[in-house]
Amino acid sequence: MLRTFKTRPRAVHDERVLRDDVRRELLRAAGDRRTVTYGSLMRKFRLSRGAPGGRGVVGVVGEVDSSEALRGAPGFAAIVVRKDTGYPGGGFFCWDGVPSALRRAKREGSNPRLSEAEKKYVRELQEEIWSYYQAELGDQSM
Repeated sequence: MLRTFKTRPRAVHDERVLRDDVRRELLRAAGDRRTVTYGSLMRKFRLSRGAPGGRGVVGVVGEVDSSEALRGAPGFAAIVVRKDTGYPGGGFFCWDGVPSALRRAKREGSNPRLSEAEKKYVRELQEEIWSYYQAELGDQSM
């Protein structure tokens, strides 16, 4: 007997599973003190760059970061980087929470060139992320 399965749009449950899977991947990277490229996340989790409704890689990382912020954690956005620069995309500097001296206008969000001050800010955030999650992972292993 041949079975057929109907395809359906991704359900809310599937979205939660996706966020959890992405979080686990980012948690592993943080525990290993490394960065992850947008492209590697896109390939591994079949995400587009910027799908409608925030379903792209940036939207999913943003959702994960929002959840982390609610529990007082630093999130992972600073360790998700462009392959060509090794730094987050320019849109990272359009987000709330970026110091006003470094915050970019939306129209500058796609500019991949970073100032020395922006690079320093990212490196400091990366150190904070790596330290925070290494400590959290160490606490869980006991």
